[in-house]
Amino acid sequence: MSPRPACRFLLTAAVAALILIGAARAHAAVEDTLVVGLRDCEARALERSEEIRGYQSELDRAQARYLVARSSVLPHVELSTTYTQQIESIYEGATGGPGFAADTTSSIEERVRALEDALPDAGLSGLADLFSNSAFASEHSWDATVSVRQKLFQGGFLWHSIAGARHALDGAAARRRDGEADVLLGVRQAYLDALWAERELEIAELGLRQVESQFHRVALRQEAGEVSEFERLRAEVQRDNQLPIVQWARNNLELARLTLLRLCNLPGDRPLALSSRLLDSGALGSEALGAEAMPINPLPIDTTGWVAAAYDAPALLGLRQQAEALRHAVSIAGAARWPEFSAFASLSRQAFPRDFAPREDDWKRDARAGLALQWTLFDGLETRGAIQEARVNRTQAELQLLQARESVRSGVIAERGELLRAAADLFARTRTVAVARRAYALAELRYTEGASGLIELEETRRDAQLAESNEARARHAYLTALARIERYIARPVFTDVAQRGPQR
Repeated sequence: MSPRPACRFLLTAAVAALILIGAARAHAAVEDTLVVGLRDCEARALERSEEIRGYQSELDRAQARYLVARSSVLPHVELSTTYTQQIESIYEGATGGPGFAADTTSSIEERVRALEDALPDAGLSGLADLFSNSAFASEHSWDATVSVRQKLFQGGFLWHSIAGARHALDGAAARRRDGEADVLLGVRQAYLDALWAERELEIAELGLRQVESQFHRVALRQEAGEVSEFERLRAEVQRDNQLPIVQWARNNLELARLTLLRLCNLPGDRPLALSSRLLDSGALGSEALGAEAMPINPLPIDTTGWVAAAYDAPALLGLRQQAEALRHAVSIAGAARWPEFSAFASLSRQAFPRDFAPREDDWKRDARAGLALQWTLFDGLETRGAIQEARVNRTQAELQLLQARESVRSGVIAERGELLRAAADLFARTRTVAVARRAYALAELRYTEGASGLIELEETRRDAQLAESNEARARHAYLTALARIERYIARPVFTDVAQRGPQR
């Protein structure tokens, strides 16, 4: 074999190997690509969001406080058992000496004298015998007691504590739902931004392919002597001018994907592919969603009742519940002016055995019950200050609620106007894209047949690229307005469109 054919064979083998390696890498990249839809991102964000965990901890704390408040109206039952061993006692040695025993063999005089000697200690001996069977002088003491205490009246404190804690619990639950809506809005905006960046990159790359093809055609025509060098240089400049636009679109896509990965807690070491194609041409058309989904003008969009729905959304519901809880806090602070009336009862059994373990007949039963009244007649104006502070907190909560209602109403009206504007703009841009595509096709035909120059073709191409970009922007604005409206009114106006949108 000559050296030249051998070199050709080696070169061919090397090129084939490179092609196979590239194909294998491309296949591996496709298999490693993380394909996520909008619903997948929403579910992952709700599951792993730090904000949701914070709202859940607040809800758990409100639940615990509600249980504590409710315990105030329930009886408190306690069981206590005590064993005591007396090491030393002040009553030790107080027996008055040994007990008196009569000597029947002695004379009358000796027996009378013995009685006279034992008489001074007779009382102490009896008292010592009595204490030996009580807690005072018994060496071993056992006590088992069951006690019950129930509050009966505390100036409305009991009911207002439970009611206020319940409102606080409902408010925490509403804030958690509002937090979920806020997280969903952030994820949806990030997903739409990523789709928009993808669409902008597709449009820019399409423009680059068009000017590349246009440049090669001009270069071939120059070689054939049909056009001048100036025409080729102009086509080359047009191609080079498209390169920064493509790079800018790639950078925007990378930033948008990073934001989406961060919000959804997705791994950043794998390629990302978005399967919900909401910004593709025809994604909101009547073919996919029905005639009412993609309005041909702003009028068919039903916006009635949006402000009223926003007033019942979790955001304002949480503020209302907070204001109600603070209203009860005023009554709780005022309850300190009233007496506390409670009932109590106890049942105990006690034993004072001579040995360590008591016998059954050593146990003595004790039972008692009673009523208790406690009234603070003067507390140094502490209650008055607490009532004033509670009233100020209540007023601030009510003012915050009023301001939030005004803000929500203005926000809903503004987003409704933006939605109507975006709907009208989307209809106009969709028609403009169809016209621009047709105009570019005609411009290519005219240039190929020599009826027009390169300037007309480039202007028509830029107009078509701008029309495509404006349509993507209009779709993005329309869906973003729907997502924000859903955040305000808590109705699935965006969810219905997203669920029926095309998937890749």
